[in-house]
Amino acid sequence: MSRDRPCLGVPNQCDYSRELIAMALDGQPTLEGLNRARAELGDCLPCAQALDVEVRFKLAMNQAGRVSAPATLQTRITETLQRVELDDLGIQDF
Repeated sequence: MSRDRPCLGVPNQCDYSRELIAMALDGQPTLEGLNRARAELGDCLPCAQALDVEVRFKLAMNQAGRVSAPATLQTRITETLQRVELDDLGIQDF
């Protein structure tokens, strides 16, 4: 990837950094890919920090997918959802 223009220094406002972060985190991220992205974003602290936030988020979501809620919480959520009146929420079938 070649940089067409300098980074704007504002996370998610720079096409270059957004594309680089997306590529680094696509699929199963590798240490090599993450290090390459960090090196590319090294001169822009806000974008490098955005990459780190995205990495932490992806790791947390991965971990959350392996941990289940306690049975009592699952039951409370299910019972609450059964009491919700969809008409009150303004949800319609499409």
